Amino acid sequence: MIPVKFGILVVISLLLFPFQIGLEEYLFRGYMMQHLGVLLKNRWMPLFITSILFGVFHSANPEVGEMGYMIMIFYIGTGLLLGIMTLMDDGLELALGFHLGNNLLAATLVTSDWSALQTDAAFKFTATQAGTSTLIDVILPVLVLYPIILLILSKKYNWNNWSQKLFGKVAVSSNKNS
Repeated sequence: MIPVKFGILVVISLLLFPFQIGLEEYLFRGYMMQHLGVLLKNRWMPLFITSILFGVFHSANPEVGEMGYMIMIFYIGTGLLLGIMTLMDDGLELALGFHLGNNLLAATLVTSDWSALQTDAAFKFTATQAGTSTLIDVILPVLVLYPIILLILSKKYNWNNWSQKLFGKVAVSSNKNS
């Protein structure tokens, strides 16, 4: 019976997560970051503002109550990673794919009684493990794995001109054609 439940979880996740992550990515990295860039005329401030708002958006998740506010470093760091991907690649595709993969893994591999997604995942995280692994859950991805991911993507997609793409001015077209 467990493989059947897990299979149903995978199918439902594959059907519904694209809507959830699409909403978040188009809202934060698509609409909000773009419009803040036009308003503020730079790239770095919208990157940081939307990353912080992405974290705040996730602060209502029950994981924050269980693991403490240190987990916000993970949420804000993930927003920063997704924003950097978007700016460096001039598109949302990588952020959409990473976000989908992250949420699929979170839903199918590990669950807990206090997580936002309580699923029939392969493993169950217990309450006694929450306090001891917070540093590993936060520090390892944000400070170690995320820079490695960016390095791999930069090599694969030949990203260059990092300072301009992350900290440069936003050029606003004066073309007012309707």
